[in-house]
Amino acid sequence: MNTQTSRSVEQESLIGALQTLLPACVIEDAPEVLKAKAQDRWPISAKWSAEELQSHLPLAVVTVRSASDVSQALKFAAQHQLAVVPYGAGSGVVGGVVNQRGHLCLDLGGLNGKPQIDNDNGEVTVPAGVLGGDLEKILNQHGRRIPHYPQSLALASVGGLVATRSSGTFSSKYGNIENFVVSLEVVLPDGRIITTRRAPRSSTGPSITQLFVGSEGTLGIITSVTLRTLPLAKTRRFSGVAFNSIDNGLKAVRQLLDEGITPAVIRLYDAQEAVHIFEKSEIAGNDRVLLVLAFDGHDAVTQAEQQVALKITAQHQGDDLGAVPGEVWERTRFDASWLDRGNAGAFSFADAIEISASWQQLPGLHGAVLNAIAPYVDKAFAHYSHFYSNGGAIYFIFFTSGKDKRESESRFHTVWDITLRTVLEQGGSISHHHGVGEARKHWMKHEHGDSLKVLAALKQALDPRDILSPGKLGLNEIKGEQQ
Repeated sequence: MNTQTSRSVEQESLIGALQTLLPACVIEDAPEVLKAKAQDRWPISAKWSAEELQSHLPLAVVTVRSASDVSQALKFAAQHQLAVVPYGAGSGVVGGVVNQRGHLCLDLGGLNGKPQIDNDNGEVTVPAGVLGGDLEKILNQHGRRIPHYPQSLALASVGGLVATRSSGTFSSKYGNIENFVVSLEVVLPDGRIITTRRAPRSSTGPSITQLFVGSEGTLGIITSVTLRTLPLAKTRRFSGVAFNSIDNGLKAVRQLLDEGITPAVIRLYDAQEAVHIFEKSEIAGNDRVLLVLAFDGHDAVTQAEQQVALKITAQHQGDDLGAVPGEVWERTRFDASWLDRGNAGAFSFADAIEISASWQQLPGLHGAVLNAIAPYVDKAFAHYSHFYSNGGAIYFIFFTSGKDKRESESRFHTVWDITLRTVLEQGGSISHHHGVGEARKHWMKHEHGDSLKVLAALKQALDPRDILSPGKLGLNEIKGEQQ
């Protein structure tokens, strides 16, 4: 542990007592460690001044090795009225780990033991700190997989994927993270350790497991996850289909799903974003939109699904471009370098805002958002990243800049505000899979209305001292309204 002269005697005493309590844990308070754990990949925090960063530094970072360590740390925090923020792998993009200065950061990266594979039941139990990409490699070696492939798979911890209610690119067929979660080990704010019921399904009241999926570290700290697994796919087929309009593409996708065709991947790119895949595919885009489909599973089934899907897309004036656009998408699906490039300048920002909406709302939202933010962006485009029988998700990507820090940040926040306000006005949801964090917490009351009080009451019951991730999910903003 590095002792800093800027620490008060009281702070030094707390850190010393914590080290005595948790001798097997690494406890750090070096400036570079505190700075690294004070933020995730939220673009705003990357541009903080030294003074701004100082206001968010934790007291110390504790790398825990077990649920027992987490339990002891939470009991200590409660005794000393310290806020606690769990830190997975820092891959979040909305400021989920950002909190006020002086909190205790619990680094869950130490929960990285060997996953326990249960092939007999098609499950795996994995410590929360294991990275999603590492888990997938281990499962693949045993002929299994979890077809949950967010762009951040190699960077995100399994616990973080669950705590943020994440979604992957194969969701159209296999569902999202909540569809894979079987059971959780969770440490509650008072230090109690619980393990939720492990069963394929249960009708014994509300799901205790699902209470913690998407809770973003506010109700408990997830230390272990049991997930469903599937055999490796025998075949994967790709198709690219070009349309002259988003409307035709959406109609084709709707008919696909209505007729029971469930590609693993369904992604519809507007003409502005499609140009990137067209160029890499060496196909003339001609200002057309692009639908990418992937069929995953048994060879005979994927072949039949692909044939029917292409007949349906042709009915909506779709032009079959063959497999190349889909293969290009697969090769580049984990590439988020555009985000790094767009945020490289001192006064420039790049970000993505993902929302969900019904079939009726989707077409209007696409144009409404892009038109509304146009005065504040250098460029923007969108694609439909996930689809369901009753709607889908739009992924808006924007780039903005200003003459100085103040102007660029103002434009960034304005784009976010306009987008979320427009989505709510038209009846959509303000997030599909990135979560709430700092970026959306002030919008939670507008998203949920009075029903947010139910979550606030649950938080009060489990965490009456507001120890865990205080201020998150917009819960503090309705405290005064609780009856």
